[in-house]
Amino acid sequence: MIGVNDTKMYSNLLIFKFKNFTLEYPHELLEILSFSENTGEYKELETINTLGRTEYKKIFVLGLGSTEEFNSTRLLKALGSSIKSLKNSIKELDILDNFHEDLGYIIGQAIDMSLYKFKGIKQNEDKVLLQNINIVSSYKNSINNGLIVGNAVNYVRQIVNLPSNYVTPKYIAQQAEAIAKEEELDIEVIDKYKLEQMGMNSILYVGKGSLHSPRLIVMQYFGDSSNKDIIALIGKGVTFDSGGITLKPGKGMENMVSDMAGAASVLGVMKVLNKLKLKKNVLALIPVVENMPSGNAYKPGDVITTYSGKTVQVISTDAEGRLILCDAITYAKELGASKIIDIATLTGSCAQFLGGINAGLLSNSDELAADIIKSGEEVGENFWKLPSNPEYLDQLKTSSADLKNTGTSCGAIVAGLFLQSFAEDVNFAHLDIAGCAGSSTGSDILEAGATGFPTRTLIQLLMK
Repeated sequence: MIGVNDTKMYSNLLIFKFKNFTLEYPHELLEILSFSENTGEYKELETINTLGRTEYKKIFVLGLGSTEEFNSTRLLKALGSSIKSLKNSIKELDILDNFHEDLGYIIGQAIDMSLYKFKGIKQNEDKVLLQNINIVSSYKNSINNGLIVGNAVNYVRQIVNLPSNYVTPKYIAQQAEAIAKEEELDIEVIDKYKLEQMGMNSILYVGKGSLHSPRLIVMQYFGDSSNKDIIALIGKGVTFDSGGITLKPGKGMENMVSDMAGAASVLGVMKVLNKLKLKKNVLALIPVVENMPSGNAYKPGDVITTYSGKTVQVISTDAEGRLILCDAITYAKELGASKIIDIATLTGSCAQFLGGINAGLLSNSDELAADIIKSGEEVGENFWKLPSNPEYLDQLKTSSADLKNTGTSCGAIVAGLFLQSFAEDVNFAHLDIAGCAGSSTGSDILEAGATGFPTRTLIQLLMK
């Protein structure tokens, strides 16, 4: 249980300390804190056994560095790393929020995100020992909003971490329906038969080889009826990507359960819009498929007539994400979207080039790109803007169709421009999160596994 109160509740206490500035502490703690050897260095965590000199058994002193370097991202990482290191050694904790400004939104996120642990599918699940946290603070609303966002990030991480025999296209649709019911959102789940009637052939073709039928989920949130602007978030939802007929190597294929991280991040955003009362109109489109080889699967050389009317020659069935996204982009335009952002674990080339440090960003709008980059900086998520020279599109020329689904080099750029060609004159941004959606080592605040990237950036963008 995580709560916010103005008094002590538990037997352990965490406090903050700067190198060059003295925060105010309750008078009853001053004597014991005089024994502290913490210098205030960033992320320095000291444990003081009080020996009965205060009501607390243990006091943890967390260094935050100097005030000149201090910002919300450094607080998130420092507090998150301390909770992560303590969560399996203590059962309960008070945290003293005695900052001179409202940092509750960051505190809430740090606590919730650092407590998450994927428990796996086990007979005896691993449990986190730290179950009770009380934040001693007067900024209850801000902290609760931070907890809402942190919970949404953990929701995304949980779905991405689950195996694909659990997370099927049907499962994703059920999750979307549950969110829509809870948050009072409009929703339509377009099934295989309606996709056929509509001519959503790109989504249908990618899902042809699987026993699990494809779907297109459409969710709508209207937070500002006076504004005609609609932001469309489109998440790639490939619940398992074998590569299809263009089969991936067997080594590491088990990680392809995470190829729906873009879809999960969009679901995470939709979970918080009503709770945070955001003044935006948001359209979520999530094409969900499983990309499998079979006698019914689509093949290299096939030509698909997309929902837009453009034809695409399939060169690789492992370039499937852009195919399901292009139909969703066209439909978003039809539904009146004034801005379109797609989020996808799209290319291995982006992951290899940028690693887990930056996500790739390609956009036809300098303003939209700058807003995304700025929002990412504010929450500690990084984006690198890729070039979008039209010459890259020459790689997609073919005599068999309007364009091919893959080129020969610069894969992340060419894939992004493929998608941008369907957005046409609508302000568009493509986020390639292939290197950032998961981590094999974890971070200051996160356990190894799914990261929830870029859920917080998208929320931050919508809060502006």
